[in-house]
Amino acid sequence: MYLCREKKKNMARQIAPTPPLTGQAAVDFITEYEKHDKASEEEKIKTIEGYERIKSMLTFDF
Repeated sequence: MYLCREKKKNMARQIAPTPPLTGQAAVDFITEYEKHDKASEEEKIKTIEGYERIKSMLTFDF
């Protein structure tokens, strides 16, 4: 049997805040963001059907 004599440490560390985007990085982000199209109706239906299929397999309620 192993007993640790060290002082217990916290397992989680605080996450540092995400720095704001500035300059060219901000411009590049907005440009890439605007390129993406919204999901089509077909994609939305397939996603909902997949969700319902997985939900029916679960043995617990949300």
